Amino acid sequence: MSRRLEPTVLLTTISPITVGLVVAAVAGGRLLSGSWVVAAALGVATWVGRVAAARVVARRIGGLVPRVDPFALREPWRFFVRDALSAQRQFADALAAAEDGPLRTRLLDVEGQLTHAVDVTWDVAQRGQQLTDARNRVKVAKLDRTLASTDSGDPRHSAAQAQKDSYQRLRRREDDTRERLEVIAARLEETITRVGELATRTGGTIEIEQLAGQVGGMVDELDSLRIALDEVGNDT
Repeated sequence: MSRRLEPTVLLTTISPITVGLVVAAVAGGRLLSGSWVVAAALGVATWVGRVAAARVVARRIGGLVPRVDPFALREPWRFFVRDALSAQRQFADALAAAEDGPLRTRLLDVEGQLTHAVDVTWDVAQRGQQLTDARNRVKVAKLDRTLASTDSGDPRHSAAQAQKDSYQRLRRREDDTRERLEVIAARLEETITRVGELATRTGGTIEIEQLAGQVGGMVDELDSLRIALDEVGNDT
């Protein structure tokens, strides 16, 4: 029946600041009213108000959309996020240049898809960075020395081989993720160039539908890539 408190809210219930406020409320209530009942009620009300305020803050923080920050990543993953943000800015410029009408309305729809594409690119690039970090933590040279100096019946040999196999699987996933992002980035660049061209003239209904389809295809591919990486992460 009771809801579980978030860690920050739970800490607030017993924090020194909360305790100090409650003590001050009780002391003030006793001093002003002369009644311990009033003082206790004031102390309880202060505690409840303090916890309620912490819960509101925790919910607002939890509801914030994570900021897309390419500089939180290293190359090559930083490049993909930076490129996606650049494409988003170019699209916004093209949209601002488009005249009011069906073309602009459709471009506004595509802008929503593009924003989603940037968010998913950020997610995928972070997972790519995690793959790179995990691979870099494997000491391959040491494993190779162990494999060379032990025979297949030695437990040290099988342990080293298992780690080497893990390293190779990480490498393959990393390469596959990077190559798929490279293809999507190239297609996105092509699409943005065509959007800029379309925005300078009227009409082009068929072309804008083709572009919308391309952006939708890229979004679907990014979503499937993210899901695949999530599944890999759950299996490991």
